[in-house]
Amino acid sequence: MDRDYYADLGVAKTATSDEISSAFRKLAARYHPDRNPGDREAEAKFKRIAEAYNVLRDPKSRAAYDEGGSEQVRVDTGFRGFDSTEDIFSHFGDVFGELFGNRFRTRAYRRWPQEFDREVETETERSPDVRREVTISVFTAMLGGTVDVPTENGTAEMTVPPGTQPERQFRLAGQGRRGPRGPRGDVIVTVHVEIPRRLTPAQRSLLEQARRSR
Repeated sequence: MDRDYYADLGVAKTATSDEISSAFRKLAARYHPDRNPGDREAEAKFKRIAEAYNVLRDPKSRAAYDEGGSEQVRVDTGFRGFDSTEDIFSHFGDVFGELFGNRFRTRAYRRWPQEFDREVETETERSPDVRREVTISVFTAMLGGTVDVPTENGTAEMTVPPGTQPERQFRLAGQGRRGPRGPRGDVIVTVHVEIPRRLTPAQRSLLEQARRSR
């Protein structure tokens, strides 16, 4: 039977990216290996929620999962899960710093500072910056256009310049969270480019002409 990543994180299938991140943050704090030394059940749960979060946080892999489950994720992205907790920490890099606050970034990512026990529960020390991922068509990437980006207050229209490369990052100033001691942070947007699997004859003809004219 296929995994239910939404159930693993305890969120609805209509959950926003913020709700998914918040759910993972709380569960990762609860099942982190350093808070549960020697507890294989907690380690397995930590691995399970990390795999769910890795799929659902990315619009492309989430769409693949919604379309055809974990097998479609493997086909479209190559992701087959994590082999170990070390694999998780290596894969996520500073995601734990983003989720648990700037002071956590300065530590080894696999270590859980005890003084964060209360901070995580009360959702303090969060970075005011917000990360978002959007997917655009290859035609928008080449020719330019706009894309709607989810923000803390709804959506913002972002201009995509011609020639945008895959995984390029943009910054929407002042559209992030309101900091505990200052102004709002920014929204940092990573752009994924979707390559069409099928082209119409007219599209293929135009692309062939463009290739010959290089």
